Amino acid sequence: MFILKLLSNRNFIFCLAVVLGLALGDAISWVRHLTIPALALVMTVSMVQMPLSALSFSTGTFKPILWTVLLNYILFGAITLLLAWFLAPNRALWYGFVIVAAAPPGVAIAPFVGILSGNEKYALIGVIGAYLASLLIIPGASLLFIGGDMISPVRILWILLQLIIGPLILSQLIIYFKMSHYVNQWRSKIVNWGLFVVIFTVIALNRDLLFRNPLILARAGIIAFIPIFGMGLLLLFLLPKTNIPRINRSSFMLFATVKNGGFAAATALSLFGENASLAGAVSSVFIILYLVFLTFQAKKLRNNDKSK
Repeated sequence: MFILKLLSNRNFIFCLAVVLGLALGDAISWVRHLTIPALALVMTVSMVQMPLSALSFSTGTFKPILWTVLLNYILFGAITLLLAWFLAPNRALWYGFVIVAAAPPGVAIAPFVGILSGNEKYALIGVIGAYLASLLIIPGASLLFIGGDMISPVRILWILLQLIIGPLILSQLIIYFKMSHYVNQWRSKIVNWGLFVVIFTVIALNRDLLFRNPLILARAGIIAFIPIFGMGLLLLFLLPKTNIPRINRSSFMLFATVKNGGFAAATALSLFGENASLAGAVSSVFIILYLVFLTFQAKKLRNNDKSK
C-alpha cells in the first residue's frame, strides 16, 4: 500500500527520474525514442481539460489570451533569451533555451489557479489561446533566433503535429464523445509517468556532461531560475499593489512564470540533441519546485484576498 502510494506521488516520481538518470546514464539511451510518444500522451490527457468550446469571439475572451501571450511568450521569453545570450556556455544550450522561451505555457496553469482560488476559466481561456498562438510563435521564434539553416521548418511542423495539433484534436474528440471522465481518472498518473520518461531520458543522456562539467548545469540553473522563481516572487509582491482584480492575479502570476518544460525538453532533444535538451529539463525541475512552493503559499494568498 505504501509503495503504491509512493509511486503515485508526483514529487517522488520526478526525484526518481533524476536519480535513475544520473545512475544509469546513456546505458539505456534507446529510451530517447519514447520521449515524443510519452509527451504526446501527456499532452493529450492534459488538453482534455482545455475544451475549445470555452473560446468565444468576445472582449472577455481576447483579454486573457492577449495577457497570456504578452506574459508567457514576450516577458518570460525576453528574460530567458537575455540571460541565455550572456550565460549559455555553448550553442546547444542556447538553442535549448530558445525552445524554452518559445514553448507554450504549462497545462498545469488552470488547475493551479483553482488551487489558489483564482479565476480558473480566465486562466483556461488564456492557456487555450496561447496554445493556438504557439503554432505561429514556435516556428517564428525558431527561425528568428536559431535560423533556417540550422533548423528545418518541416521538422518543426512535424513536432507541432505530434505534440500540439495531434493531442489537441484527440483531446477534443475525447471531450466530444464524453470520455473525459474516464481519462481524468488516470490523468495524474499518465502525466507524472509520462514526464518521468522525458526527465529521466534527458538527465541520462546528459549524465557524462553534468559530471564532467557541472558549470554548465550551474549556468543552466541560473538561466532557468530567474524567470521562474525570480519573476514569481516579484509578482507575488507587486500584483497586490495593482488594479488587477484579485481573482485574476494568480492567473497573471502563472502566465508569466510557468512554461511547458516537458515540451521544451522533448522538442530540443528531437531537434538538436541531448545537450540542448538540458535547458528544458532544468526548467521542468524549477517549474515543479515553483508549483510546490505555490501550494504552500495557497492558504496565505487566500487569506490575503479575504482580508481585502
